[in-house]
Amino acid sequence: MGFPGYMGRDNGMDTGGGATKGPPELADPVERLLREYPELSAFGADWLRTWAPRARGQIVGIARVLRRYPWMAELIGQGPVGLVNPYSVEAYVSRDGSEACISLFGGWAYCSADGGVTVERLELEFKDLEPHEGGVREVYRPKKRSIFAKAKEYIRIL
Repeated sequence: MGFPGYMGRDNGMDTGGGATKGPPELADPVERLLREYPELSAFGADWLRTWAPRARGQIVGIARVLRRYPWMAELIGQGPVGLVNPYSVEAYVSRDGSEACISLFGGWAYCSADGGVTVERLELEFKDLEPHEGGVREVYRPKKRSIFAKAKEYIRIL
């Protein structure tokens, strides 16, 4: 016999004697990153395990650039990247979109224009900040006597 509104010892829950289910097991953070951004496989799981806890936001930014420029992911996958710090990776695109470059180690960049990839000395100087999608982005121009002299301005995308 019970009181009105009284649900007993189990508070109205069906205990049924079965095993209780806990929260779903969380996937490995590196597996989650690779599932969401397969382009990151170019860096390797060990590199991601090293850097993901400290630099997840930067790594996601790198992944977005690699998704936009798949040739960059292919290029990264061909060489050793164990010494690359995610905060040292820079990417630029010319304002007209005709050329994109990625620099992994600073100073030197892999650039693609018209389908071919070349290694070039990255010699850009800061020009300005401009509003872009609710934030600001950096605009650079080539230094004098630079390989980039044919283009007028580059936007830093990473």
